[in-house]
Amino acid sequence: MSFGVVYPDVLGSITGGGRIVTEGLQYAVGMSPTQAFVNQPLEVIVPLQNMVDKPLQIKVSLRMPTRNKKGNPVVIEAAKSSVSITMSPGEVGLLHIPVTAHPPTPAGKAYPVQVAVRYNMPEEAQKVRPPDGGPPPSVLSISPFRLQVMKDIDFITKLSSKSKDLVTATFDLAAKRLPPPDSATLQPKYETLWASEQMKEEEKLARAQMIDARKLALGLGHSTSYWKLLDEVEDRFADRNMVLHPGEAKAIAKMMAYTVDEAPELETQMPVEETHWFRTLCQVLAHDQSLQELPRAELLAKHVFDAILFDSIGMGFHVLQPKVKEQLGNAEERLNYANRLLTWFAGYGEPDLTYVYLPLVLGGTVISRLVTLDIKVNPWVLVDDLSEAMQGRVRLTGSEESTIIFKMLTELLDEQTRIIRSQRIERPRR
Repeated sequence: MSFGVVYPDVLGSITGGGRIVTEGLQYAVGMSPTQAFVNQPLEVIVPLQNMVDKPLQIKVSLRMPTRNKKGNPVVIEAAKSSVSITMSPGEVGLLHIPVTAHPPTPAGKAYPVQVAVRYNMPEEAQKVRPPDGGPPPSVLSISPFRLQVMKDIDFITKLSSKSKDLVTATFDLAAKRLPPPDSATLQPKYETLWASEQMKEEEKLARAQMIDARKLALGLGHSTSYWKLLDEVEDRFADRNMVLHPGEAKAIAKMMAYTVDEAPELETQMPVEETHWFRTLCQVLAHDQSLQELPRAELLAKHVFDAILFDSIGMGFHVLQPKVKEQLGNAEERLNYANRLLTWFAGYGEPDLTYVYLPLVLGGTVISRLVTLDIKVNPWVLVDDLSEAMQGRVRLTGSEESTIIFKMLTELLDEQTRIIRSQRIERPRR
């Protein structure tokens, strides 16, 4: 059986998940140490993750201040203020650029070093990594000790507010002065952390987890993953400046719970072993087998969330298309849309209400009654919550695209209402 593993998120394993997202490259910027003496070198550290199947020519430039806030002269130098490197397809690496404060720089707090990372996107480049970076790596070119040292750095994962491509790192300077350093030791250094040649070993380790992952995926006798997913949905969308109405969050969580709890049995044309979330689960377990001890719902919600969201988009289109008149695109168009949504979710781009509703909320409305819950919930609750959410959204938005989406939602809610009434289920009082 073909088992295509997902490129691992080495960058996220260093930064704790944060990243600056661009079309073909993800990166962060750190300073180590964050406090130094005059003439003591420190390093600007830039982890870089190539997202595409082509080499990337990358230029990292530094800009140092010449005066402090009081107008006093400042001399902060790097052996090279601009460094160019070439990353192979899918490569992940660390760039170290030493910088040193020299006399007459006075002691002070938060001296800024501005870092710009620039590159040209190669023609016909294709993404090889998911927008969130992927599952954690099982194979690295550095020791666990060095990895832990990198994790202890407070990496900056957001661009400076006043610039589209600058990151500002800071350090404090103490009054003590050391002897001048040997300039020969202060050259920039680049090291590879992970290369595409290591995919074979990643696949081997992931395959070894397939039996355990399948038990967890099918979850015989498991409780629903809905409640844990609901908590994550609310938090994750809020983190991306898209606060959800409770009805919207419930529908998205229903769509995701259906994808991992019900679809493995009901959608037999989509074998669970071929899903993105199952392959990610295998790699998560290969990275840390102790995660098997977690409750299934917690494991999926905390460690496989982005992969489940990706598959839920495809599943949402699948269950929604037969219920609506509008054509929702072919397989390639749906895949491209899923990648755009996940790219926004990873931190690149502006919020878009379409990402909430199409197909996640709409699909969640279609399959809502199929999701098994361990606590009985009156089906009127979701219908009423979504009706309220739609009324609020309509007042705030007026685009043609949102009008089409809300028309579809109205029709789906009307259908759900007819079903609930036919079953003589009483609407709860509010």
